[in-house]
Parts: sequence; C-alpha cells; structure tokens
Amino acid sequence: MKGRGAEKTEVYYNPFRVVSTVIDFVDNATGRIDGCVDQTRPLLLSDIEALRMAFNEARKRGVKIRFVTEIKEDNITHCKELIKSSVSELRHLDGVKGNFYVSENEYVSPAAIHEEGKPASNVVYSNVKEVVEQAQYLFETLWSRSLPADQRIKEIELGVTRYETVVIENPQEIIKEISHLTANSKELATCLTSGGIHYSHKHFFEIKKKLLDKQRREEHKGIKCITRIDDQNLNLLRLYLDSGIEVKHIQNLPLMSFVISDKKIALTIEKMEDGKLVQSLLLSNEPQYLKHFASVFQELWEDSIDAAAKIKEIEEGIKSPKIEIIRNPEKAVIFSRQLVKGARHEVLRIYSSFNGFRRQVRIGALHLFREVIENGISVRILVPADKEQIDELMNGLDLALPKLEIRGLDRRLQTQIGIIVIDRKESMIIELKDDTKENYYDAVGLACYSNSKPIALSYTSIFETLWKQGELYEQLKAYSAAQKEFINIAAHELRTPVQPILGLSQVLLTEKKGWERPELLRVINRNAERLQQLIENILDVTKIESQSLHLKMQRFNLNDLVSNIILEHKNQIERQQSDKKIILDSKDEINLVGDKSRISQAISNLLGNAIKFTEEKGDILISIERNKEADRNVVIVSVNDTGTGVDPEMVPRLFTKFASKSEMGGTGLGLYISKSIIDAHSGRIWCENNSGGKGATFSFSLPLD
Repeated sequence: MKGRGAEKTEVYYNPFRVVSTVIDFVDNATGRIDGCVDQTRPLLLSDIEALRMAFNEARKRGVKIRFVTEIKEDNITHCKELIKSSVSELRHLDGVKGNFYVSENEYVSPAAIHEEGKPASNVVYSNVKEVVEQAQYLFETLWSRSLPADQRIKEIELGVTRYETVVIENPQEIIKEISHLTANSKELATCLTSGGIHYSHKHFFEIKKKLLDKQRREEHKGIKCITRIDDQNLNLLRLYLDSGIEVKHIQNLPLMSFVISDKKIALTIEKMEDGKLVQSLLLSNEPQYLKHFASVFQELWEDSIDAAAKIKEIEEGIKSPKIEIIRNPEKAVIFSRQLVKGARHEVLRIYSSFNGFRRQVRIGALHLFREVIENGISVRILVPADKEQIDELMNGLDLALPKLEIRGLDRRLQTQIGIIVIDRKESMIIELKDDTKENYYDAVGLACYSNSKPIALSYTSIFETLWKQGELYEQLKAYSAAQKEFINIAAHELRTPVQPILGLSQVLLTEKKGWERPELLRVINRNAERLQQLIENILDVTKIESQSLHLKMQRFNLNDLVSNIILEHKNQIERQQSDKKIILDSKDEINLVGDKSRISQAISNLLGNAIKFTEEKGDILISIERNKEADRNVVIVSVNDTGTGVDPEMVPRLFTKFASKSEMGGTGLGLYISKSIIDAHSGRIWCENNSGGKGATFSFSLPLD
C-alpha cells in the first residue's frame, strides 16, 4: 500500500489485516493524522506494539497526530501514555462512538462492532477524495466540540463533577444508565406511567431490592413511587408495598416517566407501552434539572393518595371521585351541555356576571334549558344583576320559558367563576378570564368537572344560600323603594304647611300695630325654620343614600361665598339679640370649581353648629388659606368656636348619620351631609378639639387643581 495509487475503497478482513492496514495508513501520512476512537481504543494503542511504534515513528518525522476519545477513570492511564508517546494532541468528548483515522489522502475505519479490548475484525480503507474530505470535515466538527485532555484528566483526578445533559436512544444503553443511576443512589423517587411501572419492574426491581436492604441497614433513604393504580398493575404494586417501597396513587399522571436520585434525573421522552423498551431517554446531573423535577415530584406526592387506600377501593369496587381539568373553552361548552342534558332531576346554575349570562344566552343556553325543562327537569338560575336587567334581556327573546326560575343577586356578589350542579351529584366550575369580551370563548378560561358528591353538595349549599339571599335582595329593594317614596311624600307633606307658617309669621313680625307679644311670633318663625331645615336634610340624606346627589359644577369666588354666609348668620344672631361675634380671616383670594350651592350648605352647617355651641359672648373664627396636601394644591376652610368642644366618645362617629349627644337638640344629619358634599368634591373633612380645652375646630379641604 505504499503510495497513494489509483482511487479505491476496499474492506479488509481478519484482525491481522486490520492492524497492518492501519500501520500502512500511518506510514503513508506525511503531514497529519486525525483519529476519532471510543473509550476502549487507548488501551489497544498502548498494548499493540506495532501500532504504538508506527504512531511514534510518524510523530518523530513531524506528522501532527490529533485524537478525540472519551477519557474516563478506567482509561485515564492509557490516555496519559498516548499523550507522552503517540499523539501530538488529545481531546475528550463525552459518549463519542466509532473509530476512524483520516490523513491528507487516506481514510481507514473499523467497519464492524468489536469486542472491548480486541482489534476489529474488519476495516474499511479508502483514498477516494470525497470520502477523505467528508471524514476530515466530520473530525473537525467533533474536534471543535471536545475538551483538552489535560482539563478532563484534571477533573477526574480532583473529583470535579461535570454537569451535563444527554439524550440516549440505544435501548441497552438506556437500561445500563438507569441501572447505574438506581444502584448508585442514596435516595430514589420515581414517577411512572402504566407502561413505565412494568418496564421498571422488569429491568430494575432486583436493584431496588438491594437498595431496600441498604435502607434497612440505614444506608439508603428509601424509594418512593407515584403511579396510577388500576386493575392491570394492582398485583405488581402490592408486591412493591410488601417489599417496602412507598407507593402513592394519582389520577392525573404526567405523560412521561421520570426517576430522580440524589445525583441524577432520567426521564422518558417518548410514551411507553406495557413492557416495551424505552426508545429515548434524557439523562442529566445538572442542578437546575434536579431541583425542578424534585419540586414536580413533591407537588405530585402531596396531591396523591395512599396506595393502600386506592387498592382497597379497587378491591371493594368503590368508584373513586373524578376531577378533570378542561383547558379548551370549546370543549368545556360541549362537556357542560352534555352534563345538563344528562340531568335526571335538577340543574342549578350560578353565572359569574350578567355579561356571562348574556354571552351564554347568545350561544343558545336558554334553548338547552327549555329542552331539559320539557323533560320535567327543574332548572334554577342565579345571575348577579337587577331583576329589571334580567327581565329586559328575557323579554327581548322570542322564547317562552314559563317554568324557568331566574333570580337576581346583588351585583357585588359577582365572582370570577360560574357553577353548574347536576342532581346534587356532579358539578362543574368555569373560570371567568375577561368579562369585557363579547365572545364567550375569549371571556372564559379553564373549567373543572367533578363527580364528587360532597363537592356537589357544597356547591348546592352555596346555591341555596344565595337563592334565599336573592329573594331577600328583591324584598329589600322593594322596601327601599317604598321607603324612599314615603320619605319623599312625607317631606312634601311637611313642606306644605311650613311655607304658610313662615310666610304669615314674617308678615306679622313686620306689622307692629296690634301685636303686643311679638316673641310668640318669633318662636313660631324659629320652629318653622327648624322644621324646614329638617325636611331639607331628610331629602338630602335620601339623595346621598340613593347616590343621586348630583353636583352642578361652576367657577366661583370662595371668599365672596363665605362673606355672604357670614352676613346671613350675623342677621340671625342679631334677631336672637346675641353678643356672639363672627370673624373672617382670609389672606388669599380663592377661585374654586365646584357646586356653589352645596359647598355653601356645608359651610353653613359648620357655622350653624359653631354658633349653637358657642357661649353668648364667644367668638367664631372662619379662616381660608391655600395649602399643599398629598402633592396637590388645596384650599382649607376652618371654623373655630369657643364652645364646649366635642365629646371624645363622639369623635369616631362624628360624621355619621344621627350622631348627636347634644343637649341643645339636633338630628346629627348636618355633619353627615357636609361630609358627603365634601367627599363628592374629592376633598376631606375633619375635626379637632382646641388645645386650650375650649371649643373645637371643624375644617375641610377642597382641591384647587
């Protein structure tokens, strides 16, 4: 074979010819030899004298020799020997298989599977240009992915753990790797499908029995197994329990099997059938994989039930409750329709929102309910909406449903799930994902079905409670409407006699002739004014409670408004022949946007209270000033009196309805109304007793921006 000669590709048989072919190949090389050899070849290159000498001579005459192999603990000595005597550079590549050598012009490769430690029985030789170039390209690819030999040797000698993740497809290699993982574990956790449990028992049960012996000697932490127990694997899992393996049952098992030790994780990539060899396996010792799957296993373990209890259920013929998650909204609709159609006695339905009910109507839910009602099934529906809304929607449909019972709920009871209960035995909940969507399938998320009777009865209890609450809600609404109507009528009737009392008493007060006791008219006039104020307060409270206190916004001068209010109250003081004084302190001219009439009402209430509780010769100070509050510009109006102050017991409920302990009378509505007016303007109101122990200061702030 000296010299290249004509292009040819040949196969040579028997080990002696294999060795001589390789030696001739080495002798022919002039500039480079690149070799890819598996983990067994370094031993042969050291032991076969003729091969070793050929490579040594080539190296001496300047041929650059590069090898890629897998360096492991059992071949590290021979790899070191190669570096010293035979190769220019050695590199490591995990799991590298096959053997070939390529020079500038020639290629040789053992062509058959050979026994470990023995030469190949045949070899392929080629000097065809295309074959040589392909082999050179393959080698360079492997070379670029490999590690320097000294780095790998150092890792082995120092015991450094190399983190790696590989995919294995050879069935025998898979069995070998899982066996190694199992045998070298300090603790073992397995999650196995039906096929996985049989595969594991067939290939690894004997190893597990040895681990269980170690566990009894406290040399192993034990074996845990999660699977789905059924009639097909019942006897096998009894054997596992009897042998000491901890087993749990879970209904919704992952589609893949995996096993975790304290060092490695192995998981199947393809689904396994009963007893069939695994076709591919992911194997990793990387911490993130171990941590993730350990967490997955722990969650499954906590959600699963004891194997002994499940086996007892199967033996006694008890049907275990089923819980199924349905992630596809269209499938959930189909499933819920089948569920309703399968009802024998009763259908209970709670909608998450009025929009949810409307979307269901749009896709034909009421036609389905009519169908089951005609079969004698009771159907009751709860919707978080006013009865008027429901009636309006139902009246707009060309569909007669006289026996369908629908009841409205307080809209504050709107939730994120809808509920269906069938015959108090089965239930289904449907998640509301986005209530703004018009399309039903865009609005809902996952659904969950259960045939657990306790769960169904729990939802039934919730339904019945809400059903009664819905009835009370309608009654309260009717009562509230009647109450408002009564207050409006009462206020109107009270207002009717007040007007002539006020008018006539004022006329009589201006006519001095013939009247010797005007103080009686003043009493009539004063009480009529009080009666009028009470009526106005009742009407205002009604508006506040019904959320119909509407503001008429306008721009006005606050200083002018306060001055006019003070003038009115000064006239009142003069009529009462009192010596009380009202003082205005205003440094800034304030223009405000708000409801002028309502803000005037709030200030008048505070000033009226201050006058009422201030001593005969006391002073009342009203101040107006600009300020900063929570990063916004505000005006603060304060009314300071020199009265008795506020009872500490009253402070927590000072601005609530009917909060009054005054011996001087009053309903306590004034401060409640004032607070509602200030709140409606996005302001705040508060009160403080004066530091000197005499009087109190009521203040409120309104935004200027």
